[in-house]
Amino acid sequence: MKAPKLNLLQTTAVKLAIKFTLIYGLILGIVISALYWVNNAHIDNKIKHQLEKSIVHFQNSFASGGRSELIKQLQIYQQADEKHIAFLQSETDVKLQGNLHAWPEDIDINLDGKVSAAWVNDEVIPFEIHEDDAYLPIAGIRLSDNSKLLLAHNIEQSRSLLEFTEFLIESMGIAILFSIFITIILGRKIINRMEIISKTAADIMAGDISQRVPLSDKNDEFDNLSMRLNNMLDRIQQLIKGVREVTDNVAHDLRSPLTRMRNQMEITLLETRTPEEYQQVLHNNIEEIGTLVTTFNSLLSIAQTEAGNHRTQWDQVNLKQLAIDLMELYTPLTESKNQTLEVINGNDSYVYGSRDLLAQSFGNLLENAIKYTPHGGNIKLHIKTSDNQVEVIVSDTGPGIPDKEKKHVLEKFVRLESSRHTSGNGLGLSLVAAVAGLHKAKLILKNNNPGLQVILQFNRDNS
Repeated sequence: MKAPKLNLLQTTAVKLAIKFTLIYGLILGIVISALYWVNNAHIDNKIKHQLEKSIVHFQNSFASGGRSELIKQLQIYQQADEKHIAFLQSETDVKLQGNLHAWPEDIDINLDGKVSAAWVNDEVIPFEIHEDDAYLPIAGIRLSDNSKLLLAHNIEQSRSLLEFTEFLIESMGIAILFSIFITIILGRKIINRMEIISKTAADIMAGDISQRVPLSDKNDEFDNLSMRLNNMLDRIQQLIKGVREVTDNVAHDLRSPLTRMRNQMEITLLETRTPEEYQQVLHNNIEEIGTLVTTFNSLLSIAQTEAGNHRTQWDQVNLKQLAIDLMELYTPLTESKNQTLEVINGNDSYVYGSRDLLAQSFGNLLENAIKYTPHGGNIKLHIKTSDNQVEVIVSDTGPGIPDKEKKHVLEKFVRLESSRHTSGNGLGLSLVAAVAGLHKAKLILKNNNPGLQVILQFNRDNS
């Protein structure tokens, strides 16, 4: 079975994985190499300084106390640190003091007290050495009695540190390859999750709006992103469904007045009419056109509200003052039907929002209440305030709305059978629902026994 070829996204992920891993490896290599160089230089300088200082010390000991003092100081030197190596040889090549077995043969150093690195025969070294540990820093001098003093330093521990640094550098290549391998695997997994989202998006672009991004059982960041995308798609599907319903409802609700207008004009043109008859037909058509314009304006207001286009006009709105203004506006209309309009409000109650939209929304509720409340009925506009919430309650004593229809009446162009013979387009409560959603308010329809009670619950912090 052939292995699947990498697609463009996977190839890009592999390239990026290799690129960034190599950059990381290069930086790490520079850091480790610099550490190696600094350690090496520091160790070399420290040993060199110690040997030069010791040579001067032993020269002074010999000058002040002779050979016996020098031997004494060499014994102290050797006992102080096992890394100290010394050998004192007489003018007749006899060992006088030191921890070497003999003077190293074939050693090429100048007996001038200067430090240099040289190979020492491992047979003369009294301790176990490994590989190139016999390459030691050495300093030697010839004393005034023709005896020779040789000092060296065991760098096994120091070399172990350097060897460990070298091991890090050598291991870095393997680590980089392993990192590339792991990065590619992780990259492939990420790309696979992205491809699932991409495939879902492609299916949606092809017209299947019902597709959703599948979720895994990992509950990771990709699942969180997928849930947000699915919520967004649900909202888009809901809006598309709403547009389709509005289109169907517009076509249905506007067909009747347009048909009536056409029939009236066709009938009028069948025979000669009096000027009064022509005027009556024009008057009827103007009323029908006014109804159509009102419907379209309502649809436009709902669309703009749902899109949030009024947010630039937002400010703190005093609902108490707004209720007083609405009472003055609608009182004459209630008086014509012998109805009672009562506004109940306490202290000033502020919410953040659009005054025009809130006034239109509350006005729609009052108009509905006035329209469906019989003569002599009661209508109340109540502003109720609590610590974190403001409620606007419009109640009437009309026929109310059946419980099974309460959710349905918030949709566009929905009118109950009992209101078919009254004027209206079925958009009033739809606008109220849109305004409530824009202001993050909760819209509740309750029975008033008799009548209807509409409650808008605003949170004080709704910004």
